[in-house]
Amino acid sequence: MLLVIITQGITLFFSAITVFAMYKILLLTLGIIFGTHVNAQNFSAKENNIRQLIQEIIGNPSDGVSEELIESLYQNYLNPLDLNQVSRQELASLYLLSEKQLNAFFTYREKIGTLLSIYELQAIPDFDLPTIHQLIPFVTVKTESFSIKSLQNSLQKANQYFLLRYAQYLETKKGFTQPDSRSKVRYEGSPMKLFARYKITLPKDFSAGFTLEKDEGESQVTDFTSFHFQIQNKGHWKNISLGDYQLQFGQGLVSAAGFYLGKGAETVLTTRRNHLGIRPYSSVMESNFFRGAAATYQIKAFEITAFYSRMNRDANLAIDKNTNENYVTSLQTSGLHRTPSEISDKAALTEENFGGDVTFRNKTFQAGFTVLQTNFSLPLQKADKAYNQFEFSGKENLLMSLHWSYHFQNYNLFSEIARSQSGGIGAVTGILASLNKRTDVSIIARNYEPDFHSFYANSFSESSRNINEKGIYSGLKHAFNKQWLATAYFDYFYFPWYKYLVDKQPTQGFDFLARLTFQPSKKLQTYLQIRQENKEENTKITETYWDNGKEKTREISVVKERTKRALLVNLNYKMSKMWEFQTRASFSTFQFEGQDFTQGFAVAQDVNADLGRWALGSRIAFFKTDDYDNRQYFYEQDVLYAFSFPAYYQHGFRHYFLAKYKFNRNIDAWFRWARTDLLGEESTFGSGLEEILTSHRSEVKVQLRLHF
Repeated sequence: MLLVIITQGITLFFSAITVFAMYKILLLTLGIIFGTHVNAQNFSAKENNIRQLIQEIIGNPSDGVSEELIESLYQNYLNPLDLNQVSRQELASLYLLSEKQLNAFFTYREKIGTLLSIYELQAIPDFDLPTIHQLIPFVTVKTESFSIKSLQNSLQKANQYFLLRYAQYLETKKGFTQPDSRSKVRYEGSPMKLFARYKITLPKDFSAGFTLEKDEGESQVTDFTSFHFQIQNKGHWKNISLGDYQLQFGQGLVSAAGFYLGKGAETVLTTRRNHLGIRPYSSVMESNFFRGAAATYQIKAFEITAFYSRMNRDANLAIDKNTNENYVTSLQTSGLHRTPSEISDKAALTEENFGGDVTFRNKTFQAGFTVLQTNFSLPLQKADKAYNQFEFSGKENLLMSLHWSYHFQNYNLFSEIARSQSGGIGAVTGILASLNKRTDVSIIARNYEPDFHSFYANSFSESSRNINEKGIYSGLKHAFNKQWLATAYFDYFYFPWYKYLVDKQPTQGFDFLARLTFQPSKKLQTYLQIRQENKEENTKITETYWDNGKEKTREISVVKERTKRALLVNLNYKMSKMWEFQTRASFSTFQFEGQDFTQGFAVAQDVNADLGRWALGSRIAFFKTDDYDNRQYFYEQDVLYAFSFPAYYQHGFRHYFLAKYKFNRNIDAWFRWARTDLLGEESTFGSGLEEILTSHRSEVKVQLRLHF
């Protein structure tokens, strides 16, 4: 009963904040439109380098980029770090500074004291202009301390914005057509995708906001809602969060949050996680976060964190025929509630999480102990398959871990080891080092046993989960001079037990990437990147056999090594402050051992223009691939806080146009048009309810932002 009262009280509290915030938005919006004076403040973060940063860090992935990854990058953008208060772990979490540069920054701040401007970074040894330009969107400088005396005072001094977005495909998908005799299942809602977000924040002081989203096909405008309220640095209370939040402890073997790429075009910095503690959650991803309360209390060198979460999760329900009791076969993470079956999965399982972390920290060393207890209202039991033999089953899971990090001069050693209730062990250890002014390296080893169970983990790995994997990774970054930069990595991985669609154990593979970048001036940059990945997977082969004296053939599934190679060429040219051009071309091959190879390529030309109030972006691309295995991924510009990383495959053209108009310092609007045209006579898009029976697919997106 007490828990119910607390939960209802928190809900009521946030409802009141939401109503008040909406009222405040309305008043400020009317003031903006009709010209009344508003004591406004520009965003401290800059928007101009986000697109280039995404392309440079992520590169041209072979398997696409998850929405969660880009959303977590934008969380850094939405919460700029105050350079006068930022910790080493927080600054390192941006994955932009080497160990040598981190040391240089904190040495400078210790000697000089308070920074007066972001541009003071130019005075720090080992900081170059390209690095500073990448850093600017994610940092700010706050020269005065601030305490919340009243909510009205906070609203006047804080950064606030309200965002509205609409998106829709113009062609009709099968899910939105009338049912027929062959298929009666259809989407319950409209094809519109709607999104709204309000946020008010003062870096290192407080943050509050809410997010609303409706996916296409969903019937409720507020199918997903997220809300948070956080205050920071109030005496010994370092952080108090209510509502939705994430936790980042150690290397992420128990709980992981924030932007983390692992393997990518940035071969050194993005391989290590950083201990960030509690982070407010305002993403549209409908999983991998907590809902409840969390707090961190600091006593000298110790930080003590406690948290509690209770929320309903989407899950597939089944009934045990012997006991007639319900159980769960899988947890759903798509967040889609369009059809009767998807709607029946919504909030079908109650999940409770609680635990804590105790971390000791000084200038060079930190160590901590983390505990996480997870309870489900119904038992989880996956299908009886060989690859599921060691998967979690039951209603409870207890995780405990030890993590530590030590930096000495330009070296950083880090590690975490965790144990789940099953007895399975997960461990990761590594080193990042700046060997000299031009060379950075990283080495990481991991071992995740087949029965290691961690629902919120996201540490370094080849697979999407930290389970059933061993491996060792080495990365290198070397600047020959100011114009030439080389990056590379090699990763070996080994899977002790069966995997989904891999009917063999053990299996192994390797992955390597190399990139050479040439930048003779600020206006021109070009690079060449190659990547190869070798894995063992299931494939179909034709087998000959005899039946009653007759020779016949049949397809059987076998495990063979497959090789995928990809080549990427990129050229950026900034003609002037107004015009910028980018040309990208990629080519790939895919082949199973003993079989013919397939191939694919894509080429794209971008033109971007900054015309003052208007900012324009456009692309025309041509692609041709033999199959889906050779799909090509190119990052596309999108409206602010959204992203587009589509797969180019089959044979055709794609183009998009993006326009941003700045009405005044408080109102921005975006319009985006994108269309793909396939050249095959019988070409269509998608399958099942997503099928579009035309050779073209068009999308429009409109967004309005009010910031004050």
